[in-house]
This record gives sequence, C-alpha cells and structure tokens, in this order.
Amino acid sequence: MTGSASRWLRPVFGALAGAGAIAAIALVPLIEVPPIAPEPASVAVSPPSAGQTLVCAGDLLVSARDSTAVSSITVAAPQAVATAGESAIDRGELASDAAGAAPLVLRSMPGSEPFAAAGSATVGDPDLAGYSAASCRLPLLDSWLVAGAGTTGAADLVVLSNPGEVAATVTLTVYGASGAEVPPGGGGIIVRPGAQRIIPLAGIALGEESPVVHVQATGAPVAASLQSSITRVLEPGGVDQSGGLSELATSQTIVGVTVTEGALASGSGLSGTMVRVLSPDADTEATISVRAVGAAAPAIDPVNVQLRSGIPAAVEMPSLPVGSYTVDVVASTPVAAAVWQTTGFGAGSDFAWYQASPQIESSAVIAVPSGPGPVLTIANPGSADVTVELAEPGSGPVPVTVPAGASVQVPLRAAIAYELTGGPVRASVGYVGAGALGAFPVFPATAGQEPIVVYP
Repeated sequence: MTGSASRWLRPVFGALAGAGAIAAIALVPLIEVPPIAPEPASVAVSPPSAGQTLVCAGDLLVSARDSTAVSSITVAAPQAVATAGESAIDRGELASDAAGAAPLVLRSMPGSEPFAAAGSATVGDPDLAGYSAASCRLPLLDSWLVAGAGTTGAADLVVLSNPGEVAATVTLTVYGASGAEVPPGGGGIIVRPGAQRIIPLAGIALGEESPVVHVQATGAPVAASLQSSITRVLEPGGVDQSGGLSELATSQTIVGVTVTEGALASGSGLSGTMVRVLSPDADTEATISVRAVGAAAPAIDPVNVQLRSGIPAAVEMPSLPVGSYTVDVVASTPVAAAVWQTTGFGAGSDFAWYQASPQIESSAVIAVPSGPGPVLTIANPGSADVTVELAEPGSGPVPVTVPAGASVQVPLRAAIAYELTGGPVRASVGYVGAGALGAFPVFPATAGQEPIVVYP
C-alpha cells in the first residue's frame, strides 16, 4: 500500500472504529450482565420457645348469699385442674375479688415443651347447680365473650385475670339490642398484677338477652372468662364457664354440640339449641350449617340469618335428634359465634356454651379433667380426608381418620393426658351425664419462635 493510499484509508478506518464503539455502547443496556456481588454471609438461629402462661377460670362462684352484703361473691364449688404435656410447671395463685377463691396460674420455663390445662367443677346447691368444664387459657389483649345474659334469673359474672407483673386497664364493650356501647362501669377497669377482678354482667348489660362482650386490655394481657347460670322459678337450671374467643373470622366451627333426650322432652315449647352470632363491623348474611357426628350430609337445611352491624342475633335451631353435632357459621364479614345447649328446662337440668374451636395444623396436647363420659370430637371442615394420631402416656399412637366435611368421636379417660398429631382439624372435649353438660375447645400446641436470620 502506498503512502498516499494509507493516508486516504486512515480516516475511513477511524470512522468505522468510532461507529463500532458507539454501537457497542448502545448495546450495553441490552446485555444481561451476571451479578458479581457475593451473597452476604448469614445464619438462621432458632431461639428457644418462650415460657407459656395459662390462667384457669377458677372456682364456681355465687353472688349475694350473704343478705347483709348483697354485692359479695363467694366460692360455691372448687375447680379441679388437670394438666398435660410439660411436667415442669410452676403453679401460682391469683388474688381474687371472691372470698376464698384462688384461681390457678400455670407457667412453664423458656425452652420447655408445650402444655395444656383444664378444670372442672360440680355444684348442687339450692341457688346454683350443674357441671362446668373449661380450658385454662393464655392471657390476651383482645378477646370476645359470646355467652351469658343480663335478664331476670341470670347471675352471670365476667372474670378478668391478670397473671402479669404490671397492671392492666380493661375496657368492656357490650354489643346488645341497641348496638355497641361501653357502659358505665365498663371502661377503665384496673386489674392489678397477680389479681382477678369480677364484674357482674347485669351491671354492664342489664336486660340484654344475647350480649357479646368485647374485652380489650392495655398495659398487660388478661384472661377473660364468663360464668353463666340461670334460675327458673327458684329452681337452678345449670352453670357454665366460657373462655374468650381470641379472634373473629368469616368462618367459625363449633364442635361437639350434644343434644340429650331431656332437651327434646322438656314440653316447654322452648328451643334447647340456640346459636348466638355477631358481626360487629358490617351488615351481612350468615349461613348456619349443622352436621351430625359421623355424617357428612347436613342434619337440617342450612339456616340463613341477616345480621345487622353490631347487634347480636339469637337463632333457634329446629329440634335435632339426640346426638352430637358440628355447627359451622359462615359469613362474608368476620363474626363471633357460639352455641347454647341445655339438657332440659326442669329440675336437675344443666346447660353449656359451646365455643368455636381454632384450627389445629399439626399438634395439640389435651388435658382431660374429671367429669361424666368425656369424649373428644374431631371435625374436618376440609375437602379431603385427614388422618390424625391420638396418644396417651405409655401407649402407642392410635390413628383416627376424619372424612372430609365430617366429624368423629373418640372416648377419653378422665385425668389422662393426650397428644393429638396431624391436621388440619378442629376439636373439642365434651361431657354429658345426669344433670351435667360441659365442653371446651382444644387449642393447638404453642409453636416455637420463627428462626431469626443473622447477618455478621
């Protein structure tokens, strides 16, 4: 190549090189460049589970036995408590408004296995008679009491227990025939640490036939329960202790409702089965479905109920044959629900409030206190069969298959601890005998804390 030709081509090559560089730069955003930053080092640490605190409902109480102190509350019958699970449990007592009462508090150490506890009591006095069974519960900042009445003949008591080390301030919002209200005496209730306060329901819900009480605590969580009793023409008609519902949901399942012969032969014209349901925040329609234990088909046609926001509804169920049932309440908005069932309306009758059972995903421990004919009812609201295992100490697990959309029952032994594994299911422990009816839901085992990811 001659010098003149080289001088002529040099600008051409330069122009081409510049164009190539520009094209390469333009293509850079279109080229996927693999990340070169290294993954940060990390480790997942699973802290030991925190210790668990359970508060028992306590002894059966009675008001105004002393004519010189009509506001006095005393013990009518002691509660016997059974435990299951963790053996290293610290037992303590709360100071109570009721003379002679010493409600039990159970605590486990951090890192220990889950445990459960439940209590029962029987009373046969002229002014209070019946049987009660109730699980010992975790204290909560927010809970709902779906039970009781403020009408003539009822002597119901709201029981607030604070097992903590600081005072709790509690607000009781009553949902009744006129909607929601914090009545005089329902706000600013101080529950001292290590103490129990007792509030007569008639003092905050006088005349209400179907109240629902929203319990909200600040400063410290409290365990809320409601003791309900009824007297008809000077004849005691039963007693019950109901724990608080921990959360509202669009679907509530009440397991193991038991209808006895006496409820059908009362001849009073009154319904022996009643569903109480509340939608606190919005108008909605609720559908109530009833299935007999051992059957997937509905026992009666579904009952549709129009709910007004903030006003509880009491829904009488058509006469059901003698047997046990699972009741589902489904709505488009979150609701609270429970079922009232009685053995009759005459002398020697008893009743129970059946509370909604939470879902058990994988395991639960079950304490069975003393009482007549204890049974475990296991419900499977899902669309596929579920097999769970039930075991008692010293025995191998027994598989129990619960068909889709159905319930099964397993006899239990009183004062024995059981472990239920598998799920998802819902369950309750129930009792029925002469002049005795009681039940409480089974709660899932308390899970350990989620792993924490630590970056050095």
